Amino acid sequence: KYFLYFFLQNQQSFLVWVHFSPPQKYISSSGELGPADVYSARVDIEVDSPGPSHVIQSVALRARSGTPRFYLLINLFDYLFACCHLFTTWISTAKQTLPLKNAGNIDVLLRLKVPDHDCFTVKPEELILKAGEEKGVVVSFTAQDTQKFRESMLTILVLPSGPQYEVMLKGEMVQGVSGKVVSPPAVLSQAEVPPILSNKQFMAWGGVTLGRAVQQKLVLRNNSPTTSQQLRLLIRGQDQDCFQLQSSFGPDERLTHNRELSIKPKEDVTVHLLFAPTRVASMLAKLEIKQSAARASQPGVKFTIPLSGYGGTSNVILEELRKRSDGYVATLSGVQAGRVSKLCVCVRNTGSRAAFVKAVPYSSLQNRAVMDSAIMSLSPSQFVLKERTQEQVLCQSGAALLATVCLFCGDEVSRQQFRKSVAVLI
Repeated sequence: KYFLYFFLQNQQSFLVWVHFSPPQKYISSSGELGPADVYSARVDIEVDSPGPSHVIQSVALRARSGTPRFYLLINLFDYLFACCHLFTTWISTAKQTLPLKNAGNIDVLLRLKVPDHDCFTVKPEELILKAGEEKGVVVSFTAQDTQKFRESMLTILVLPSGPQYEVMLKGEMVQGVSGKVVSPPAVLSQAEVPPILSNKQFMAWGGVTLGRAVQQKLVLRNNSPTTSQQLRLLIRGQDQDCFQLQSSFGPDERLTHNRELSIKPKEDVTVHLLFAPTRVASMLAKLEIKQSAARASQPGVKFTIPLSGYGGTSNVILEELRKRSDGYVATLSGVQAGRVSKLCVCVRNTGSRAAFVKAVPYSSLQNRAVMDSAIMSLSPSQFVLKERTQEQVLCQSGAALLATVCLFCGDEVSRQQFRKSVAVLI
């Protein structure tokens, strides 16, 4: 129970805000989602008096907490360009509808925005997606000058505070008759390209412990309203033995590198892929999705989805500290006014890959309020912890304030690869 007291004069009113913060809950990115969690409470309004108090009014409170999970289905032909690719002639408009599906367990409000309003537009700009619902957003490109290629970014923000998704947009002006639909300048005509949609343009597993296998899902849709599609799935590449297709489950589980697939009109099919690394290294392969040809003279259309992952993970632990269910407890002894207290914490990496560790002291973890460095300092505050090594972190404090020190850690090899990629883009 929580009590709030207010003193009101005649004809005076006030506003009370009730904030809801659900407990943190770990959910696997590829795991099944159950129903949304429902929380209930009540606000009782009483008159504070010397005698017995009674409730003059009650306000019921109810909140739902869930997970939004989106499938942005884009034609696999567009994945040859790794984006949503639109073609048009000068002063003409090309449009493409992107199916957006909420595969989560809670309704969400989305805000869609394209910064380059001169050439690219998106409608609608705000969208409500109920759990399990699918709606289409229309992206338009109009070539208004002599510049042949234009690029922009479609951002999809889950209100009010994220997460945010991004889709690269590319527009190209081609030769054609104004007002007529222009096909992409490819070897195949648009009519020969099977209308297969996918929710992913690449699949990345990150680090997986040796001896374990991690599953991810890929959703394919036959967007044709009348024609079934016969597809052949094949895993190729230098590390193809580490990636497998899972075609059945239970005691009769089958793991293969190829699979035949038949998708009915407007049907969604989930493809399960497993990554089981065999060594501590980065591993690459590709999933080829090929249309089964009716005749040998027609080889069909082949789509490619890159697969990546690496073997081994870092595992950072704290030694010689009292462990609790929500973390560790350390005691700074001998805290006195004008005296600096010190505590050394041993951080060890028991994993098989280097980790990057950053330590941050918070005066209020709930509000993410960082403690003033004049009150508490950490040395070192960030460092690289190689596999099978340890590091001593010195905590110094000159005040008897309770603090929470959070150690954020991640894979160091991936961090360096990300920094190199960002440097190339800049």
